[in-house]
Amino acid sequence: MSPLKYLPACLVLSFASSAVFAADGPPAPSVTEPSGINLGGTSFYDGFAGPPGLSHLTYLKFSTASSLRTNSGKANSAFDNPKINVITLINQLSYYSPDTIGGGAHLGWSLLVPVVSLDATFGSNGPALQDNATGLGDVTVGPQIQFDPIVDAHGRPVFVQRVAFDTILPTGKYDKHKDLNPGSNYYSLNPYWAATWMPAPRWEVSWRLHYLYNFKNRDPASSSQDSFEGKPVSDSRAGQSAWANFTASYEVIPNVSVGINGYYFRQITDDQINGDRLSDSREKVLGIGPGMFWKISEGQGFWLNTYKETGVENRSRQDYAVQVRYAHTF
Repeated sequence: MSPLKYLPACLVLSFASSAVFAADGPPAPSVTEPSGINLGGTSFYDGFAGPPGLSHLTYLKFSTASSLRTNSGKANSAFDNPKINVITLINQLSYYSPDTIGGGAHLGWSLLVPVVSLDATFGSNGPALQDNATGLGDVTVGPQIQFDPIVDAHGRPVFVQRVAFDTILPTGKYDKHKDLNPGSNYYSLNPYWAATWMPAPRWEVSWRLHYLYNFKNRDPASSSQDSFEGKPVSDSRAGQSAWANFTASYEVIPNVSVGINGYYFRQITDDQINGDRLSDSREKVLGIGPGMFWKISEGQGFWLNTYKETGVENRSRQDYAVQVRYAHTF
C-alpha cells in the first residue's frame, strides 16, 4: 500500500510549524492544532500592556524543522530527509480604555492578522507532504481586561495581569488538496491569563497560561486519498490543549533585560476522525532559549526570542526558531 494513503487528513502548520503523526511508519489520518496559537510569541513583561489607548505590534518569526516525531518521541522513519521552513509575519492591533470598571480593570480588545509562508521539502525515499505556499493565516480576535499594576510601599510595580477571551477564525488560506496550509479551516476558542511578577528590583518572571478548545473541520485536507478504518474522512477535530509561555529576566542595564524564554504545550484530549477517537494522537513539546527585551520608551518596546525544542511527541521538532517583536502605542 502507498504510504500516501495514510497521510494525515488535516495537516496544518502552526506558528511553531507543527505536524502530527500517530505512529512510526505511514501514519493514520490525523489532525493538528490550529495555525493561530501563540507558542513563545509573547514573553518578557507579558502582564503589561503599555499605556492605555491603541497599540500596534509587529511579529516576525522564522522556524525550521528537520524531524517529524511519533507518539513515542522518535523520528518518523516514513519520511526521508524532511525540511519544513516557516516564516510568519503578524500585525496586531490592541486597545484598552483609560477608564476603569472597578478594581483597576480596563476593558479592551485585540486583533491579530498573520501572513504565513510555508516551504516543505522531502527526500525521494518516502512520502512528500505538499505545502500551500504563502497566504493569510487565521485571524485571532477577542476582548480583554487589563489590570493596573499592584505596587509596593515605595511605588514599585510588583504584579500586573491581564485576561483575554480570544477566538481563532478560519480566515486563512486553505486548500483541501494540500497537506500544509496557512489556515486551519475550523474555529477555536483560546482564552488566556498573562501576568508578570517582579520579586525584586530589576527582576521579572512572566507567564501566559492558555486553554484551547477546537471545533470540527468539516472539510479535512490531504494530498492523498482520505480514508479512516475503511470509511471516507468527512470531518476531523483536534483535541483540547493547554500550554504556558514563561520567562525570567534581569535588567542588565537601564531598560534592557536578558533572560530565558520558553513554552510548554500539552494536548489533553485525543483527536477525532469522523467522530471516533484517534488514540496516541496527543501533541507535546517544550521549547526554550535565550532572549532579551529593550524598553525603547514608555510607549515602545522590542523583543528578541530564540527557541529550540525538546520532548516532542506527535509533531515536527524545530531545530531552532527566531522571533523579533516591536510594539508601539499611539
